Amino acid sequence: RREDCARLTRSALLVTTMFAMPAGIGLSVLSQPILHLLYPGKPNLVTIGAPLLAILGIASIFVCIVLLTNALLQAYGKLYVPIVTMVIGGIIKIAVNWFLVGTPSINITGAPIGTLCCYGVIALLNYIALAKYAPGRISIAKTFVKPLIASVIMGAACYGVYTLALKVVNSSRISVLIAIIAGVAVYLVAVIALRVVTKEDLAVIPKGEKIAKLLHIR
Repeated sequence: RREDCARLTRSALLVTTMFAMPAGIGLSVLSQPILHLLYPGKPNLVTIGAPLLAILGIASIFVCIVLLTNALLQAYGKLYVPIVTMVIGGIIKIAVNWFLVGTPSINITGAPIGTLCCYGVIALLNYIALAKYAPGRISIAKTFVKPLIASVIMGAACYGVYTLALKVVNSSRISVLIAIIAGVAVYLVAVIALRVVTKEDLAVIPKGEKIAKLLHIR
C-alpha cells in the first residue's frame, strides 16, 4: 500500500541520518586524536591527515544518504535517476579536483573537498527525485534537521570531553575512548529530548522494538 511505502521510506531515511550524522560529525571532530590513536608514532602523518579526515567525515554522511536513496529510487522503479545523479556527481568531483588539487595552497586537501561536493550534490538530487516519486511527504525538519541538531550537540560534547580528559589523564588514547562514550550518551539524550525518532521508525531495524522499549521511546 502507498501508506506503508511512505512510512517505510520516511523511517529508512530517518534511521540512516540518525546513524550517519553522529558518526560523520564525531569522526570529523575527533579526526586528529583518532589518527593519533591509529598512528601513535607518526606525528607528521597525523598532522597532514587530520584535516583530510575531518572533511571526509562530513562527506561520509552524504555517502550513506546516497546509498539509501539510490536503493529507494530503484525500488520505486526509477532506475535511471541514480545513474544520472552519479554521473553529475562524478563530473563535479573531477572538476573540483582539477581546480583545487592543482592549486598549490590547497593541494591534496582538494581531493576530500571534491568527494564532499560530489556526494553532497548527489544526495540533494536524489532527495529531490525521491520527494517527487515517493508517496507521501518527507519532512525535512524531522528527517534531517533534528538529527543534525542532536549530532552537533554530540560533536560539541565529544570535543569538550576530549579536551578536558586530555588535561586530566594526559593520555590521548584514553581521552578518545572517554569522549566517544560521552558522545554516545549525550546523543541518546539529545535524540530522546528532541523526539527525533518514534517506536514506529525504529521498527525498520533489527531489535528496533527492544531498543525503543529500553529507551522509553513511544
